[in-house]
Amino acid sequence: MRLLSFELKKIVFSKKFLYILLGIVIGIGFLMGRNVIFESNIEKEAREQIDELLEVNFANAKIHNSILEDDPENEEQKELRRLNSAMINNLYETRNLLAPNQFQERLKLQNEYYSTAEEYKQKGGEHSLTYQEISHSLALNEKLLESEIPPEHETYSRAFPNFIKQVVDLFINLGAILIIILLVGEIMSSEFENRSINLLFTQPLKRTHIITSKLLSSIIVYVLTTAFLLAVALIIGYVFGYRGFFDYPIVVEVNQQIEFITIAEYLLIAVIVVSVSVFLIITLCVLLSLFFKNTLATLFSVLGILLAGYVLISTISWSPMAWFNPFQYLLPEEIILVQNAREWWQGIPVTLLLTIMLYVIARQKVRTSKVD
Repeated sequence: MRLLSFELKKIVFSKKFLYILLGIVIGIGFLMGRNVIFESNIEKEAREQIDELLEVNFANAKIHNSILEDDPENEEQKELRRLNSAMINNLYETRNLLAPNQFQERLKLQNEYYSTAEEYKQKGGEHSLTYQEISHSLALNEKLLESEIPPEHETYSRAFPNFIKQVVDLFINLGAILIIILLVGEIMSSEFENRSINLLFTQPLKRTHIITSKLLSSIIVYVLTTAFLLAVALIIGYVFGYRGFFDYPIVVEVNQQIEFITIAEYLLIAVIVVSVSVFLIITLCVLLSLFFKNTLATLFSVLGILLAGYVLISTISWSPMAWFNPFQYLLPEEIILVQNAREWWQGIPVTLLLTIMLYVIARQKVRTSKVD
């Protein structure tokens, strides 16, 4: 317990830890500042999206009119022109309903547009929207209408829950890995570089306790850092954002079917899966430190293994691989949102098992480690 406390204090009271916490505060503050600045552009962006769709529909109208000039009796083109004209009229109506308090009327019109676009494509028409985009947008709008929740901008929303999701998305997509490598990537290798390992090895304690204390202190620091990040996001989001809804729906695809989870559920799943990867990375750092005894060599090896594992296994389309892939949570957002022929949690057992195996190997290795 003393050794664990000592290792923990070395990290927590270091300047590096302070700088990382300060960087988290600045980063989250910058994110909210960006949202405040660009919030006024949300309506402008919505108008631009409508104008882009209008351009597509106008281009299609020219094609239909041209074909019908040569073949006035072409019933297929007449039907496509009718559907295309309906979409154009819909977009003009939607453009007049962009105010936040008009979200219900706007969502209904958008769903009419998406349904018409889907029918238009099914009858042979060309459209920039894909079937997946149409089906996801239709489902989300219907869920929002059913729940009476106004839609939020995915990138610039200041709604309290949606802002926390933005922070967590950055955290789980390489943010957590970067932070943990900066914090504890050298936790063992630095002992060899500074030759302070000599003192540890001569103390009346088991060498395996050194490994255990290093790992546990790293995990505790990660938990503290994650809690700090979430606390800062909560405070900044509460002070500078607005209420929002934690049951705001997130579209997920499960076995080719559209389902929903709430933002609260998404946040919980995201923190769980990224934490599993972080535990593996911490153990890998400690183990490789015992082999290389050099910080740069250790970090490059860890990053190389993670990158190679992610790239290699992500190219395998065999669905049962989800049970055996310990690298799938390095970028876990897609794992959560797309669950076709797999569940989001399937890789957790093998990742934890590999973490335990690496820990056992590290315990065996430290018994024979020597300082050059």
